[in-house]
Amino acid sequence: MSELLDAIGRLANFAGRHFIKGVCIVLVFALLGVGYFFFQKSRYKATVSFILYEKGTPVGGGLAGLASQFGVDIAAMSGGSDMLTGDNILDILKSRSMIETVLLSKVDSSKGTGSQTLADRYLEFSGLKTKWANKEAALASLTYSKLTRADTHTIVQDSVLFVLYERLFKKHIETERLNKKGSIITVSTLSADQVFSKLFSERLVEETRKLYFGVKTGVSAANVARLQARADSLQKVMNVKSYQSASLQVLDVNAAFKTETVPAEVSQRDRMVSYAIYTEVMKNLEASRMALANQTPVMQVLDLPKYPLENQKLPFLMILFIGIMAGLFACGAFIFLFYPRSHVA
Repeated sequence: MSELLDAIGRLANFAGRHFIKGVCIVLVFALLGVGYFFFQKSRYKATVSFILYEKGTPVGGGLAGLASQFGVDIAAMSGGSDMLTGDNILDILKSRSMIETVLLSKVDSSKGTGSQTLADRYLEFSGLKTKWANKEAALASLTYSKLTRADTHTIVQDSVLFVLYERLFKKHIETERLNKKGSIITVSTLSADQVFSKLFSERLVEETRKLYFGVKTGVSAANVARLQARADSLQKVMNVKSYQSASLQVLDVNAAFKTETVPAEVSQRDRMVSYAIYTEVMKNLEASRMALANQTPVMQVLDLPKYPLENQKLPFLMILFIGIMAGLFACGAFIFLFYPRSHVA
């Protein structure tokens, strides 16, 4: 115990001789933290949450629910899920196709062709356009405002879009399911521009919703449209046959000319056949409509971001605390490196 107390006393004496240095180190790190507070960029976070409900009976029942708590998707293992169920929707939200489509959308759609796109706005507030323009003159005049989805992009435009996609995927977009059993999904965009964060989150969810509904109901909707066209065509045929049958009716036919009633009978028979086919088509049409209604998923937006958005900058006291703790850690490193080894021995 006496040796331990003697070692502690020598360590305290060493720390006392270098107390001023320690205070200076802590002050330097604290000032660095204060400087970071004033120079850190604003970070506005916009979050959109929506509920995704798949109609149908889940595979496995209660067993699937129990297994999902441990991260096991029985429905996917048994082949009962498709590309838009489970966590696949999270991957689609952050896919290159969805992100680039949103980037090429107009900030103000009411201004029409030539207005600024979200890609142009991101290049401006991020400083990338100015940085790249100093290295490559062609990038100084780069703009996406006059492009449409049908236009062919140049190599430079495609390359810049890919760079923006990578930056957004890694640094700015967060997608998550609130819990493994739940159906509520959140999409957050974090950037230095409030307008960009809000519009990007909302439009990313909207574009994903369009793709989702198109894939889930595309075949059924096409089948309903085809049956509807067939039913309309048969209805026109029946109307024509009805007028034709009425015009061919002979009230007082000569007994010697029985064949005069044949056209009317043929026309009436064709009308009855058309009516029978029309009835079956209408049955199939109603069945297809019911199937389409059952297959149509529910994707309801719960919360939308509203101005002003929350600024995610670190608060002053937190940065100051981090700076002081870093300074104390540096003081400990200083003592470890410069404390005489003979004392340690």
